[in-house]
Amino acid sequence: MEVRRQQSKTVLIVEKQPNFTQPLVKQVMFAGLNPLVAVTGEGGLKKALEFRPDLILLELDLTDMNGLKFVSLLREKPQLQTVPIVAMSIFPHLKNAALYGGCNDFLSKPVKMIDLMRHIRHYLRQTPSSRN
Repeated sequence: MEVRRQQSKTVLIVEKQPNFTQPLVKQVMFAGLNPLVAVTGEGGLKKALEFRPDLILLELDLTDMNGLKFVSLLREKPQLQTVPIVAMSIFPHLKNAALYGGCNDFLSKPVKMIDLMRHIRHYLRQTPSSRN
């Protein structure tokens, strides 16, 4: 009897600032997931279409487009309409706009890693014991 190892899920991180990106990548990897990184909205859309991530962590203040525009463009793609998006921003007052604009959740920056892990597990339905 052959035991198959579960395919690791992918998290797309769309973030322009390396000092925020690096800790996110480390946490995603620690969770046993595959991180993808894009530093622009356009790059994020291309990677989302190519790799079809299981979750997107999205900075709302991107250099080339507003994060809500990113969400709008992403949600137009049938194959990406159900991908959970967790918005992130240093501006907590953007939470309602993010949720109304199509994001599934919102994290205030700086992101507490325990909160990030809780969100990842929630949207990917993982438990600490389910990691391979």
